Amino acid sequence: MEKLQELLVINMKRARQELGYSQMRLAELCNLSTGFIADIETGKKFPSASSLQKIATALGLKPYQLFVDQEDIGLLEKHDLLTSLYKELKDRINMDLEEIIKRYQI
Repeated sequence: MEKLQELLVINMKRARQELGYSQMRLAELCNLSTGFIADIETGKKFPSASSLQKIATALGLKPYQLFVDQEDIGLLEKHDLLTSLYKELKDRINMDLEEIIKRYQI
């Protein structure tokens, strides 16, 4: 099994178990067969991009998180936090600027 597929198997199974989902429940949420989910988790099959998106969404993950080494997850979580903070700050600055412009328009 290739490294990419190993990461998918590990991360998918871990996320599913953390949520307390059985393979059947995950399959229902993804509108995929239970057998297909089992085949992915045993490395027998590799899902299409569409199926990966369904799986990630059902697990509350971004698709790339299915392929991240456990060692790198902390870095990605920090990146996501910083990105979120940046967006929030940018939106707040834009709102404040719009308010100031409205206040001082002639």
